[in-house]
Amino acid sequence: MVKKDSHNVVMVISQFYPLLGGAEVQAQRLATALLEKGVDVFVLTRRLKGIPAYEVVDEIPVHREIHTVPLPLLWGVCFMVSVFIFLYKRRKEYTIIHCHILQEFQTVVALLFKGMFNKKVIVKMSSSGETSDIKLLQRTLKGKLFFRWIKKVDAIISVCKQSSRELLNGGFPEESIVEIPNGVDVHTFVQHPSRSAREGATITFVGRLDRYKGVDFLLEAFKRVLSRNSNPRLIIVGTGPDETLLKKSAVKLNVHKRIQFRGRQEDVLSVLSDTDIFVLPTLSEGMSNVLLEAMACGLPIVATSVGGNCDLISDMHNGILVPPGDPHALSEALIEILHNTTLAQQLGDEARKTVEGHYSLESIADSYLQLYKRLAS
Repeated sequence: MVKKDSHNVVMVISQFYPLLGGAEVQAQRLATALLEKGVDVFVLTRRLKGIPAYEVVDEIPVHREIHTVPLPLLWGVCFMVSVFIFLYKRRKEYTIIHCHILQEFQTVVALLFKGMFNKKVIVKMSSSGETSDIKLLQRTLKGKLFFRWIKKVDAIISVCKQSSRELLNGGFPEESIVEIPNGVDVHTFVQHPSRSAREGATITFVGRLDRYKGVDFLLEAFKRVLSRNSNPRLIIVGTGPDETLLKKSAVKLNVHKRIQFRGRQEDVLSVLSDTDIFVLPTLSEGMSNVLLEAMACGLPIVATSVGGNCDLISDMHNGILVPPGDPHALSEALIEILHNTTLAQQLGDEARKTVEGHYSLESIADSYLQLYKRLAS
């Protein structure tokens, strides 16, 4: 590795590999890309049973030094105290504290170090709409007080235009809002030929099975699709609190024989490689990792017009946007792609071009590198 720049950055996140959600995946990918660009990055995260307190993951130094106890009040106290101790002991090893997920406890401690030791603090807003960090914070008095304080950060990362608007409306200074979307590895997720008209075409959803992902509307839409075309199958990848309810709903709608609930799968690439149409019926979103991955694979996309989906997709150009919570519109879009191979190919090709041109992991890492440089100077 050739060192080009030397910005000492500690990324703080509650969970890290092997516990991987959307924020964790982006943190890991970004840290790896920044290391390749010569940025000195290390990660502070929670201690996990059976995993060493220190290890190197994809060349990323990972310190599992955040301790917690399974009691509601003490959990947060222990979290913040252990973050404080770690950052204090290593205060000469970094100049920038990069917090992933705005509403977590590490932001409180990071702002203390901004005041005490002039450290620069970056915080990332992970979602928008009904699941936005802002709305989650403003549900409680404690959260509202915290929300007022975090406006003191040096930079707050917004992943999409909707998040930026929410931050402005929430009173964040415009100069502190930096819009940097999520990125995707375009060398790992590669395009394959469109197969949407093949016998038994596969429509795939990947995500957490909760009410915000809109899978219940997808099941209704799929019933409409089957009434017009008996060949497709629907693959649902993921787990969550609504999994049992959704399986029962599939039986009630009499579509269960054409649906596979596959649970959690680590190898998303193999899932997308066997997919003809990717669908994201979410009701609230920041910027979906798997949507970026599906676009990088050159798949025709149907997604709802929420959050970062609207930044990524230009309707009928590189995907189809439909209103959230509208199974009729969702089914019509899926049927259109199933029956129009020319459109399917065009949407997939343009989706690939979009991520190559604007959302590659390398270009996103460059955006963070420029931000680090600006803060350091």
